[in-house]
Formats: sequence, C-alpha cells, structure tokens
Amino acid sequence: MSKYGVLLIGGNRTHQEGYAETFAAHPLCHLVAVSDDKDISEYRRSLNRALAEQWDLPYIDDLDAALSRDDVHIVSMCAEVERRPSVAVRCAEAGKHIYLDKPLCGSVEGADDIAKAVEQSGVVTQMYTSVNDGWAQDAKRTVESGRLGQLKAVHVEELFSKGPAGSVPEGTVRKESDPPERFTFVESKREMFDVGVYAISLAHWLAGSSSSSVYGMTANYFFEQHARNDIEDFGALSMTLENGVTSTIVAGRFGWMSHPASGPIKLVLTGSEGTATIDTHRPRIEVYSNEPSLSEEPPVHPKDPMGMWASTFVETSVLPKRRWATLPSGGGKADIDAFVDALDEGRRPDITAKEAAAVTEALMGGYASAARGELIELPLPRRKK
Repeated sequence: MSKYGVLLIGGNRTHQEGYAETFAAHPLCHLVAVSDDKDISEYRRSLNRALAEQWDLPYIDDLDAALSRDDVHIVSMCAEVERRPSVAVRCAEAGKHIYLDKPLCGSVEGADDIAKAVEQSGVVTQMYTSVNDGWAQDAKRTVESGRLGQLKAVHVEELFSKGPAGSVPEGTVRKESDPPERFTFVESKREMFDVGVYAISLAHWLAGSSSSSVYGMTANYFFEQHARNDIEDFGALSMTLENGVTSTIVAGRFGWMSHPASGPIKLVLTGSEGTATIDTHRPRIEVYSNEPSLSEEPPVHPKDPMGMWASTFVETSVLPKRRWATLPSGGGKADIDAFVDALDEGRRPDITAKEAAAVTEALMGGYASAARGELIELPLPRRKK
C-alpha cells in the first residue's frame, strides 16, 4: 500500500512532467493532486490542468487549501523560479516534505528564507541534482577511495544539446546584469543558472565544501531566443572552495545537431597522486542501422523552440537520438528514489535546502562577477527587504 501522498505544484513544460511520472511509479508513493496559487497566469494554469488530466488527478486552484490536506506528505515543487521562495516556505510551514526543483531560486535572500523555514519546520528536503546518478556515485567513490591522494581540483563540463543553433545575431556581446531579476521565459532559460546548478552541486558535493570565491563569465553564442531575452546560453565559472579545492565549471546549451546524444557531461578529478576523468557517454555502444540518420533539425514547437519539454516533443513527433546507446545512469528516478529512501529511513539527503542555498550563492556570485568583471568573494551581501 502506498505510504506517501504526493502533491504536484506546477504542470507541463516544467520538470514536473518527469517528476510526476517517477513519483507515480514509486511503490511507496501515490499522486494526490496538482495545485498552484490562484493568481498565476492562465497560460500556466492551463499547463497545470493538462498535467492533472494526464494523471486523472484533481486540480486544486488554491495552494493553501491543498497544503492543508492530511493526505499530502510530500510536495514536488516546480513553481516558477521567481515564486519559489514564497511557495517553498509555505510548504515547509505546512509541515510537508519537499522535493525541490532545481535551481532552488534566483536570489540569495530567497534561498536564505527557504533554508530557514525548512530548518525551523524540521521537514525533509532535497533539490534535484545528478549526484545520485551512477557515474556521479562512481566519482564520489573514487574521491573517497584515496587513490587520487588529496583532492585538489574538480572540473565539470555540462552542455545540453537542444534547440536550433546558429541563430544568435552576429556581433552579439553579452552584457550581464547584477543581480539578474528574471528567470522564467517561455522559449529560453538562463543556462548558467539552469545547467550550471548541476555542475556546481557536483563540485561542492565531491569536494565536501562550498564556494568561498567565484569568477565568472556569461555569453550568447548559439540562440537568438536567448539574446532577444537578454539571457545567456553559455557560462563558465572558476571557484575556490572553502577547503582550498579549486573548481572550474562550463555549462550551457548548444544546438540539437551539435552532439549525437543529449550533450557532453564530463568530470575531471585532480588529486595530489593522480587524475581521473569520468565521461557519462562512456562506455557506449554506437548503433548503425537503416533508421534515418541525424541530418536535420527537428520540427520547432512555437511554445518550446529549444526542445526542452517531453510534452512538446510528443506534439511535434521528434524522433529520439539513438546512435549512441549508453549505460543507464539513473537520472530523475535515481534522485527521487534516493529522496524517498532517505525520508523512509530517517536519513538526511545529500543536497538539502541548505546545500542548495550554497549553490544559489555561487550562481549569484557568478552573475555578479560576469557583470563586474572581477573576482567575487562569498558570501554575498544581502539586500534589505
């Protein structure tokens, strides 16, 4: 019999598409409802209702009413980035455990509010990252084995291969804003924020330490949608961690045709006695058949030109890339399994709201550095409310 009732906040064209499927399949969980605030846009409400209909769930158009239900134990929280502090704090105050979408939020003040509310309420939280994937667990075991000696540096590169590249206007030069104020757009995302969160989380987790300083840059190299919305499609960070380990991060998005799979994800671990490289696409089997080769861009969905969401891929009949067959790494299933296991066994997850807040600090420091062209010491000063 299912043990944990799960409330979904957010709907289609968010990561909730995948989270809902994983929670629904988990033997200790069952989906209760989809909900959100009353004053969201009609566009967002329609996507929430679409997910509710897909799973034959009620849609509760009053989040506070949904959070008051006794049959809700876990909240899978995918509100827009700008609303995440308010929504997460209310979930914690209602005594609900929270599976937090990544990134945690878009400001250090908001991250502080979430971490404080979680600490005061005692609920269990976990932010979605890749630390529970098989290749990341292999990296952690490599560090802890001592084979590399003392860990000195961590390099992470992560690029997602999605969208029609080559459309950014010629001569575009990125001028970053400090602090960034808007994160939610229909057709694009801040990619250092959205993809860099995985890389920074990995670096912090592998080194067992948070960032103490950061130097960063952001750029527009590939997509007109990003340039038009004044947000980056690529970012790079150089960080010094509190325990002296250095870390470099390359993160962003490039074109669908730029990679035979989902994009390169690599780790380089450098220690006093050796170096290890982990490539998520190795080992792999390369498959050749009479299936049409990857020779042209997929159809572009007007509401999802970057090809970010599974629901729009279905609508445009995009064929999957199947030339590279790699070993299963876990993905969202491994992360949600780890969250439910920690909850059921009374253990603390690896990436709680506290660790997620440290990642937000590094990201916001990266934007400040990109805007000012200087090294940024952490923690950042807090703005008065």
